[in-house]
Amino acid sequence: MKRTLLTSFALGTLILTSQAGAIADDCIEKACIEVYTKDGHIVIEGRKGKGRSSTKVVIPSTTSKPAPKPNPRVNVTKKPVVPVPTVKTTTKPVVKKVVKKPSKKPTVKTSSAPATSLQDKLVESIPTAGISYQPSFSPLVNTPVYFWSDIPTLVTKKVEIVGELVEVRLRPTFIWHYGDGVIYVTRKVGAAFPDGEIRHTYSKPGHYLIELITRWDGEFTVDGISTRIPGEITTVSVLPITVVTAPIRFMN
Repeated sequence: MKRTLLTSFALGTLILTSQAGAIADDCIEKACIEVYTKDGHIVIEGRKGKGRSSTKVVIPSTTSKPAPKPNPRVNVTKKPVVPVPTVKTTTKPVVKKVVKKPSKKPTVKTSSAPATSLQDKLVESIPTAGISYQPSFSPLVNTPVYFWSDIPTLVTKKVEIVGELVEVRLRPTFIWHYGDGVIYVTRKVGAAFPDGEIRHTYSKPGHYLIELITRWDGEFTVDGISTRIPGEITTVSVLPITVVTAPIRFMN
């Protein structure tokens, strides 16, 4: 197999649910396991914890204070300018290096907490039953034909999801359509002659279409608590069979 009614149990560190969409906020501190049927498959979902969270703190940049404006009420007397005699000197020009200071932008500090969320989903397919019968070549009318399937009476699957071990158990119910209007329902898989319990006798020769419908139901167990899986899964197998009459021979 490949790697996919509300009933819930609080188990201290575990919550079991058996319907899609039933996972609630309780999964933040407890593990939630969910098993249900969808599109002919078994779906196993698990969730635990919460997702990544982050906070942002904005620190404004520091700016220089503006120069104070002059007060018009205060009288300012200017001193007379005294001319200074000019003296010619020969000096080398001084080259000044201008270094631009980078402008300070608002800094953003981000503190990110590590992710603590665990979430996973597995989809498990169901095997389709194979059909066998005996005699395998041209069964005779008025003679029992033995039927059996290659599906076991119990299918188990153990998977680990979000740190929890989930065991799924499925049991089949077989519905045999022999093609002549007769239907037989059983939990047994059948067997060949002479141990087989699934057998049918055709009263007329002809071509028939055997149809085997397998309906699956089951439960899943986590931490010792078992929960029924809602719904059921149905698979169909078809196989033709030709029934003939026995040759008649006259003997002296």
